[in-house]
Amino acid sequence: MKFIELSDSELSVMEVLWEKGEPISFGELLDYFNTHTEKSWKKQTLNTFLFRMQQKGLVQVIEEGRYKQYVPAMTKEEYKMSESKAFLDKNYQGSIVKMLTAFNGGEVLDKGEINELKQLLKEWERE
Repeated sequence: MKFIELSDSELSVMEVLWEKGEPISFGELLDYFNTHTEKSWKKQTLNTFLFRMQQKGLVQVIEEGRYKQYVPAMTKEEYKMSESKAFLDKNYQGSIVKMLTAFNGGEVLDKGEINELKQLLKEWERE
């Protein structure tokens, strides 16, 4: 799955869709953002976001008569995996070893951290 970078507003919409876990109407989304967040979006603003997100393949539209409902086209876990892979590829040539080395910053790991990493490697080896 190719990573699609989300704007902060698009991510906010996706978070609501993921949390809801079922189709949600345009009106419900607009009401949510205008009453539960500090955003005060107009109908056109939300409509623009949803249209762009549909074009990117992030949301699917379910049409029921004159009304539309929206559902995410990917799970939050799928998005996070794709985002993590893109980060790794962009910054560390896809190498977990290079990433861990950079994050470690030359510091010595304590025995507990070393054991956690060993356990993780053993789990990956079994897969």
